[in-house]
Amino acid sequence: MFDVHCHILPGIDDGSKDVQMSLEMLRRESEQGIEGVIFTPHFYAAQNDPQTFLERRDKALHELESHLGELDNPPRHLVGAEVHYFRGMSRAEDLEKLCIGRSDYILIEMPFRDWQPVFIDEIEEISTVLGLHVIIAHIERYMDQDKKLVRRLVDNPNHLIQCNAEFFIEKKTASKAVKFLKKGKIDLLGSDSHNLDERRPNLSEALSIIEKVDKKGALDHIERMSRTVFEQAL
Repeated sequence: MFDVHCHILPGIDDGSKDVQMSLEMLRRESEQGIEGVIFTPHFYAAQNDPQTFLERRDKALHELESHLGELDNPPRHLVGAEVHYFRGMSRAEDLEKLCIGRSDYILIEMPFRDWQPVFIDEIEEISTVLGLHVIIAHIERYMDQDKKLVRRLVDNPNHLIQCNAEFFIEKKTASKAVKFLKKGKIDLLGSDSHNLDERRPNLSEALSIIEKVDKKGALDHIERMSRTVFEQAL
Protein backbone atom coordinates (compact mmCIF):
# COMPACT_ATOMS: atom_id res chain seq x y z
CA MET A 1 0.00 0.00 0.00
CA PHE A 2 1.05 3.58 -0.68
CA ASP A 3 0.31 6.65 1.43
CA VAL A 4 -0.72 9.21 -1.18
CA HIS A 5 -1.34 12.17 1.14
CA CYS A 6 0.84 13.26 4.06
CA HIS A 7 2.69 16.22 5.52
CA ILE A 8 5.97 14.56 6.46
CA LEU A 9 8.39 17.00 4.80
CA PRO A 10 10.01 19.03 7.59
CA GLY A 11 9.37 22.68 8.25
CA ILE A 12 7.40 23.55 5.12
CA ASP A 13 3.80 23.71 6.37
CA ASP A 14 1.77 22.77 9.47
CA GLY A 15 3.10 19.20 9.30
CA SER A 16 6.40 17.84 10.58
CA LYS A 17 8.39 20.47 12.46
CA ASP A 18 11.87 19.06 11.89
CA VAL A 19 13.89 16.26 10.35
CA GLN A 20 13.79 14.04 13.42
CA MET A 21 9.99 14.12 13.49
CA SER A 22 9.92 13.35 9.78
CA LEU A 23 12.25 10.37 10.23
CA GLU A 24 10.09 8.98 13.02
CA MET A 25 6.98 9.41 10.89
CA LEU A 26 8.65 7.53 8.05
CA ARG A 27 9.79 4.80 10.44
CA ARG A 28 6.18 4.33 11.54
CA GLU A 29 5.03 4.20 7.93
CA SER A 30 7.57 1.46 7.26
CA GLU A 31 6.52 -0.49 10.37
CA GLN A 32 2.95 -0.47 9.05
CA GLY A 33 4.03 -2.06 5.78
CA ILE A 34 3.66 1.09 3.69
CA GLU A 35 5.72 0.61 0.53
CA GLY A 36 5.77 4.21 -0.67
CA VAL A 37 4.87 7.68 0.55
CA ILE A 38 3.92 10.79 -1.41
CA PHE A 39 4.88 14.02 0.35
CA THR A 40 2.10 16.55 -0.28
CA PRO A 41 2.79 19.84 1.52
CA HIS A 42 0.09 22.51 1.35
CA PHE A 43 0.16 24.91 -1.57
CA TYR A 44 -1.86 28.12 -1.20
CA ALA A 45 -1.81 30.37 -4.26
CA ALA A 46 -2.50 33.41 -2.07
CA GLN A 47 0.74 32.81 -0.16
CA ASN A 48 3.20 31.50 -2.77
CA ASP A 49 3.70 31.33 -6.48
CA PRO A 50 4.53 27.82 -7.73
CA GLN A 51 8.23 28.55 -8.25
CA THR A 52 8.73 29.86 -4.70
CA PHE A 53 6.81 26.90 -3.30
CA LEU A 54 8.86 24.41 -5.32
CA GLU A 55 12.12 25.94 -4.13
CA ARG A 56 10.99 25.62 -0.50
CA ARG A 57 9.77 22.07 -1.11
CA ASP A 58 13.03 21.02 -2.76
CA LYS A 59 15.02 22.45 0.14
CA ALA A 60 12.94 20.50 2.68
CA LEU A 61 13.20 17.34 0.58
CA HIS A 62 16.97 17.62 0.26
CA GLU A 63 17.32 18.12 4.01
CA LEU A 64 15.22 15.04 4.75
CA GLU A 65 16.93 12.87 2.13
CA SER A 66 20.33 13.70 3.58
CA HIS A 67 19.24 11.93 6.80
CA LEU A 68 17.39 8.92 5.38
CA GLY A 69 20.47 6.76 5.99
CA GLU A 70 19.51 6.86 9.67
CA LEU A 71 16.54 4.59 8.89
CA ASP A 72 16.93 0.86 8.29
CA ASN A 73 14.25 0.52 5.63
CA PRO A 74 12.56 3.79 4.70
CA PRO A 75 9.61 3.60 2.31
CA ARG A 76 10.12 4.91 -1.19
CA HIS A 77 9.04 8.50 -1.60
CA LEU A 78 7.83 11.03 -4.14
CA VAL A 79 6.82 14.68 -3.89
CA GLY A 80 3.68 16.50 -4.92
CA ALA A 81 1.48 19.08 -3.26
CA GLU A 82 -1.93 19.45 -1.70
CA VAL A 83 -3.18 22.32 -3.83
CA HIS A 84 -5.89 24.37 -2.19
CA TYR A 85 -8.64 25.39 -4.60
CA PHE A 86 -8.43 28.88 -6.07
CA ARG A 87 -10.44 30.62 -8.75
CA GLY A 88 -8.82 30.46 -12.14
CA MET A 89 -6.61 27.51 -11.26
CA SER A 90 -7.60 25.68 -14.44
CA ARG A 91 -5.92 28.49 -16.40
CA ALA A 92 -3.02 29.09 -14.03
CA GLU A 93 0.48 28.96 -15.43
CA ASP A 94 2.70 26.21 -14.02
CA LEU A 95 -0.14 24.35 -12.27
CA GLU A 96 1.20 21.12 -13.76
CA LYS A 97 4.45 21.64 -11.84
CA LEU A 98 2.48 20.85 -8.67
CA CYS A 99 1.60 17.36 -9.90
CA ILE A 100 2.91 14.26 -8.15
CA GLY A 101 6.41 13.40 -9.31
CA ARG A 102 6.57 13.07 -13.08
CA SER A 103 2.90 12.18 -13.40
CA ASP A 104 -0.12 14.25 -14.43
CA TYR A 105 -1.92 13.49 -11.15
CA ILE A 106 -2.66 16.53 -8.99
CA LEU A 107 -4.05 16.45 -5.43
CA ILE A 108 -6.62 19.20 -4.84
CA GLU A 109 -8.16 20.34 -1.58
CA MET A 110 -11.62 21.80 -2.10
CA PRO A 111 -12.71 24.99 -0.30
CA PHE A 112 -14.45 24.66 3.06
CA ARG A 113 -16.79 27.58 2.48
CA ASP A 114 -20.15 26.86 0.86
CA TRP A 115 -19.64 25.44 -2.60
CA GLN A 116 -20.95 27.04 -5.76
CA PRO A 117 -21.37 25.25 -9.11
CA VAL A 118 -18.50 27.31 -10.50
CA PHE A 119 -16.14 25.52 -8.08
CA ILE A 120 -16.92 22.18 -9.70
CA ASP A 121 -16.71 23.76 -13.16
CA GLU A 122 -13.16 24.84 -12.31
CA ILE A 123 -12.13 21.35 -11.19
CA GLU A 124 -13.61 19.74 -14.28
CA GLU A 125 -11.71 22.19 -16.49
CA ILE A 126 -8.43 21.08 -14.93
CA SER A 127 -9.09 17.75 -16.59
CA THR A 128 -10.62 18.96 -19.83
CA VAL A 129 -8.46 22.05 -20.44
CA LEU A 130 -5.12 21.10 -18.88
CA GLY A 131 -5.40 17.34 -19.30
CA LEU A 132 -4.46 16.62 -15.69
CA HIS A 133 -5.85 13.79 -13.54
CA VAL A 134 -7.49 15.30 -10.48
CA ILE A 135 -7.32 13.60 -7.10
CA ILE A 136 -9.83 15.06 -4.64
CA ALA A 137 -8.29 15.21 -1.18
CA HIS A 138 -10.08 13.88 1.94
CA ILE A 139 -13.58 13.65 0.46
CA GLU A 140 -15.07 13.02 3.90
CA ARG A 141 -14.54 16.66 4.86
CA TYR A 142 -17.03 17.86 2.28
CA MET A 143 -20.04 15.77 3.24
CA ASP A 144 -21.93 18.82 4.54
CA GLN A 145 -21.67 20.59 1.20
CA ASP A 146 -24.48 20.68 -1.39
CA LYS A 147 -25.11 17.00 -2.09
CA LYS A 148 -25.69 17.56 -5.81
CA LEU A 149 -22.30 19.24 -6.12
CA VAL A 150 -20.57 16.51 -4.09
CA ARG A 151 -22.12 13.83 -6.31
CA ARG A 152 -21.04 15.75 -9.38
CA LEU A 153 -17.47 15.75 -8.07
CA VAL A 154 -17.45 12.13 -6.94
CA ASP A 155 -19.24 10.64 -9.94
CA ASN A 156 -16.97 12.25 -12.52
CA PRO A 157 -14.91 9.40 -14.03
CA ASN A 158 -12.01 11.81 -14.58
CA HIS A 159 -11.58 12.28 -10.83
CA LEU A 160 -9.96 10.00 -8.27
CA ILE A 161 -11.37 10.21 -4.76
CA GLN A 162 -9.05 10.06 -1.75
CA CYS A 163 -10.16 9.66 1.84
CA ASN A 164 -8.17 9.85 5.05
CA ALA A 165 -7.57 6.87 7.28
CA GLU A 166 -9.36 8.58 10.14
CA PHE A 167 -12.62 8.42 8.14
CA PHE A 168 -12.63 4.71 8.98
CA ILE A 169 -10.97 4.98 12.40
CA GLU A 170 -13.22 7.59 14.04
CA LYS A 171 -16.33 5.99 15.54
CA LYS A 172 -18.58 8.87 14.53
CA THR A 173 -17.71 8.49 10.82
CA ALA A 174 -16.77 4.81 10.48
CA SER A 175 -20.19 3.60 9.33
CA LYS A 176 -20.40 6.35 6.72
CA ALA A 177 -16.91 5.45 5.52
CA VAL A 178 -17.88 1.80 5.10
CA LYS A 179 -21.00 2.78 3.11
CA PHE A 180 -18.90 5.00 0.87
CA LEU A 181 -16.43 2.16 0.40
CA LYS A 182 -19.11 -0.37 -0.51
CA LYS A 183 -20.50 2.02 -3.11
CA GLY A 184 -17.10 2.02 -4.77
CA LYS A 185 -16.54 5.71 -4.18
CA ILE A 186 -13.03 5.52 -2.69
CA ASP A 187 -10.00 5.18 -4.95
CA LEU A 188 -7.11 6.16 -2.70
CA LEU A 189 -6.18 6.31 0.98
CA GLY A 190 -3.94 8.76 2.75
CA SER A 191 -2.86 9.22 6.33
CA ASP A 192 -2.82 13.02 5.98
CA SER A 193 -0.37 12.71 8.86
CA HIS A 194 1.05 15.92 10.29
CA ASN A 195 2.79 14.79 13.46
CA LEU A 196 3.31 11.90 15.87
CA ASP A 197 0.29 12.44 18.07
CA GLU A 198 -3.28 13.21 17.07
CA ARG A 199 -2.42 13.27 13.36
CA ARG A 200 0.07 10.41 13.19
CA PRO A 201 0.75 7.91 10.38
CA ASN A 202 -2.22 5.56 10.70
CA LEU A 203 -2.96 3.77 7.45
CA SER A 204 -2.60 0.31 8.98
CA GLU A 205 -5.47 1.05 11.40
CA ALA A 206 -7.80 1.91 8.52
CA LEU A 207 -6.64 -1.05 6.45
CA SER A 208 -7.43 -3.50 9.25
CA ILE A 209 -10.98 -2.11 9.41
CA ILE A 210 -11.45 -2.25 5.65
CA GLU A 211 -10.23 -5.85 5.50
CA LYS A 212 -13.03 -6.90 7.86
CA VAL A 213 -15.86 -5.36 5.82
CA ASP A 214 -14.57 -5.56 2.24
CA LYS A 215 -16.55 -8.13 0.28
CA LYS A 216 -16.23 -6.70 -3.22
CA GLY A 217 -12.53 -6.14 -3.73
CA ALA A 218 -12.55 -2.47 -2.74
CA LEU A 219 -9.22 -2.83 -0.98
CA ASP A 220 -7.67 -4.40 -4.07
CA HIS A 221 -8.91 -1.44 -6.09
CA ILE A 222 -7.42 1.07 -3.64
CA GLU A 223 -4.10 -0.73 -3.57
CA ARG A 224 -4.03 -0.97 -7.36
CA MET A 225 -4.86 2.70 -7.86
CA SER A 226 -2.31 3.87 -5.29
CA ARG A 227 0.35 1.77 -7.00
CA THR A 228 -0.66 3.16 -10.38
CA VAL A 229 -0.36 6.76 -9.20
CA PHE A 230 2.98 6.11 -7.51
CA GLU A 231 4.58 4.18 -10.35
CA GLN A 232 3.41 6.60 -13.03
CA ALA A 233 5.00 9.40 -11.03
CA LEU A 234 8.46 7.79 -10.86
